Amino acid sequence: ARPLFRRNQFGGVLGGPVRRNRTFFFADYQGQRQTIGRTAISTVPTLLQRQGIFTEAISGRVPHIYDPVTRHPFAHNTIPQDRFDPTSAVLLNRYPLPTSSGTANNYRRDANETNDQDQFDVRVDRQLGSNSGHVFIRVSSFTDRIMPVAPFRDGSGAVSGTAGPQDTRARSVATNYSTPLSASHINELRAGITTREVHRRAARVNGHILPTYVIAGYQHLGSPANTETDFQTNVVHLVDTITWSSERHTIKAGVDFRSLGLDVLQPPSPAGLYQFNALFTDLPGVSNTGAPLASFLLGQVQSFAIDLQSQPIQNRAHVQEYFAQDDWRPLDRVTVNAGLRYTLNFPSHERNDQSAVFNLDTQQLEYLGRDGHPRTARRLHTNNFGPRFGLVGRVSESTVVRAGYGLVWIEQTGITTPFTTPSFPFLQTVTRRTLDNVTPAFTLAHGAGGIAAVPATAAAGLGQGVFAVDRELGSGYVQQWNVSAQRQLWSGASIELAYIGSKITRVGIPDSNVNQLTVDQLAIGPALLEREPNPYFGMVPASSTLGEATITRAQLMKPYPQYATVSLYRNNVGNTNYHGVTAKLEQRLWRGMSYSVVYTRSRLMDDASSVF
Repeated sequence: ARPLFRRNQFGGVLGGPVRRNRTFFFADYQGQRQTIGRTAISTVPTLLQRQGIFTEAISGRVPHIYDPVTRHPFAHNTIPQDRFDPTSAVLLNRYPLPTSSGTANNYRRDANETNDQDQFDVRVDRQLGSNSGHVFIRVSSFTDRIMPVAPFRDGSGAVSGTAGPQDTRARSVATNYSTPLSASHINELRAGITTREVHRRAARVNGHILPTYVIAGYQHLGSPANTETDFQTNVVHLVDTITWSSERHTIKAGVDFRSLGLDVLQPPSPAGLYQFNALFTDLPGVSNTGAPLASFLLGQVQSFAIDLQSQPIQNRAHVQEYFAQDDWRPLDRVTVNAGLRYTLNFPSHERNDQSAVFNLDTQQLEYLGRDGHPRTARRLHTNNFGPRFGLVGRVSESTVVRAGYGLVWIEQTGITTPFTTPSFPFLQTVTRRTLDNVTPAFTLAHGAGGIAAVPATAAAGLGQGVFAVDRELGSGYVQQWNVSAQRQLWSGASIELAYIGSKITRVGIPDSNVNQLTVDQLAIGPALLEREPNPYFGMVPASSTLGEATITRAQLMKPYPQYATVSLYRNNVGNTNYHGVTAKLEQRLWRGMSYSVVYTRSRLMDDASSVF
């Protein structure tokens, strides 16, 4: 049957006077109801595999299944059902029966994905009097509800697009009050609040989040990582501007304040991630032995990870800007624009001081806002001045020359977020894994056992990845400049030559790991892989790759050998440079014809291409 595709869009507008010549209103609404047929193809256990019989070819070969207890092959390549792990037997029933033959891509699910949206705006304008100013207020709302098609009915499996059922809500309120102070002075006050919430749900069983069980080669049970999500953004914006106009000058001055908040509760795997592969049902060193599903049926867990977060991370940041600008016409043929903006990017903090920074000197965590440490990971810089200048001149009746320069301060991280505080250990990952690839991390029936968050101490990061911060780094800033000349050739036709340049300084780059070997150390070669007694054995958690009795020489030679990684968090030290030349020939509509021909030659050099 042809997949369903149905989209209904509807809406309307209404506006008019509430009080003649004084008060007006406007309202609009738009809705959408969309249904699209989707098909999900998955690999599920075959009827024989569900009985523990592994006589079918997988990827062209029949694997030999070995008993992890005796290390002898199972008779007839069959695992007796009384050997099934009790938990595995229950989970196996969550897999649907195959809808086609074969051991791969043998299950198909057809279902409908729905996407419902509602959006409205209401605005009221009020003229306060002939010389008393004007005020308006606007309220806007947007909701988006998505129900994607998961591979399995319970919501399990990898989903293309949205990872799970998601509800998005956005609300905003904006107001503007303009009032004349005199015949040449006007004050404009603008204020606004915008909030956005996203709630996304993972697969559940009896009201609880279903853990994720990844069996190599099969569709997984449970939802993908980062599905369960609750986050909210808040932006409060206040701008006040005074404008003074005269015959030759238009001067503006004012303030621009912004307050930003981000609340996030999104542990990637809040109920646990179990992984199974051919280990434990294979014969070590012998190919074509073992099968991930066989290991699963016997409950042999290769690795386990769970992300622990007890409460939302609530980041807060504030920005203050003060500005002045003058548009000046010294001559009828010349206009000069000059301005200055002063920016204070107040370093972000976590509302409940849930943040810690690794001290590179003491090699311990320092908790922001506690034990005498500041609440912020960065310090406030007070020298963020942003000049801007523009010039337009009419050289002749047919030629105009333009030039401009501006410096704009961007977020303190040099990217699209102002938040600079790491969240570990208030969001942390606890793991269990096989230590020798012979003995499993644990069996499903017995559970991981002893899973608990690492206490918030100075040594909490041992054996894990930690984040350091360069406290002295300032905000990123953008410089842009241009020069152009435009000449009219004939009626409606013009040619323009322009040069454009820009440079971004202190742009954000991906978190860089400083816990690495030098070039000279790497030259030692294979000897780096030799194992030596681990001086941190017993101090580093056994679940860490650094918690074993022996450790590689390479790890011991690193600057911080007791830590897996030491990364500089949102370390905005990148730079970008752009230069471009443009030639443009344009003909506006003339005798029924118009055209535009543009050629650009440009060059971009940067060391931050992979920044989001």
